[in-house]
Amino acid sequence: MLFTNRSLRFLSIAKCTLFLSTALFISISVTPVFAQQDVSCYHCHTQVVNQFRNNIHYQMGFNCADCHGGQEEPNTSVISANVMSGNFIGKPTRDNITNICSKCHVREASDYKQSIHWEQIKKGHPEAATCTDCHGIHEIRAIKDPKSPSNHQNSPATCAKCHSNKEMMSAWYYGIKTDRMDTYKESFHWKALRNGYNVVATCADCHNNHITKSHNDPTSSTYTENLPKTCGKENCHQGTKFDAKIAAGLVHDKESIHTGELVFNKTNMNPLMKPYYLGPFDLAYWIALFFKILTMGVIGLFTGMVVLDFLSRFKLQKRW
Repeated sequence: MLFTNRSLRFLSIAKCTLFLSTALFISISVTPVFAQQDVSCYHCHTQVVNQFRNNIHYQMGFNCADCHGGQEEPNTSVISANVMSGNFIGKPTRDNITNICSKCHVREASDYKQSIHWEQIKKGHPEAATCTDCHGIHEIRAIKDPKSPSNHQNSPATCAKCHSNKEMMSAWYYGIKTDRMDTYKESFHWKALRNGYNVVATCADCHNNHITKSHNDPTSSTYTENLPKTCGKENCHQGTKFDAKIAAGLVHDKESIHTGELVFNKTNMNPLMKPYYLGPFDLAYWIALFFKILTMGVIGLFTGMVVLDFLSRFKLQKRW
């Protein structure tokens, strides 16, 4: 039996309707589960789960139970309604965060447990930096992600959250100066970083990221005798020859502490200041002053030459 044009149009419309209905049914029945991923957690922790969707762990197939524990239904990717049973740990204590991360990040956790941050946590200072302080909690992003707090461009600000906190860094507590970010901002490293130059030192490059140690620790990358090696490592000042005294200098230098005052007795001088002095002169002050005068002099000279050239051209044009 031959179909009329009208019948064919009807069949085509019916097929399209059936196709669209099937697609709509699939999207309605499947999408919410995928979007929410974990119905039981999403129901109460909507904001947290939404943050977790930006997490690199989520993108790699991890879910809430991988860090928080709990039951999972067999043969499904959705945590059961009985999530708060079994080995569920809820919010981990700060001294246990590293142990959770170490299940996957073995080497990083091993390095961190040699750091001064971990040492402070074990001494009873739970607010000392742990994994989540530097990498984020639920919205952990890849280091190359510009929104990651541990991204190269963002790491100084991440460190400054603690190291610029006067209450946390007070002398009676840790005894660490809170001007570390301010002094870093006076360095060439910061100025280059601020202008988008990535191959330049930030906090982690000098202090190491996971294995950060006190500058008084002989195994620290910022220990006086180790500074030439730290500054001369690959992608930094590789091949540069300088001794430990010069490398030490005032790493977190502040221009305002240098003066033109002549110092003849250096007995009680800060050891870090001594490399700057040649005789009674603070070289940091006089060299900086010399280059300021030189820079302004060169700019003034060329500005004067441009003005004179303009005037001579103007007079010649007027004459002819």
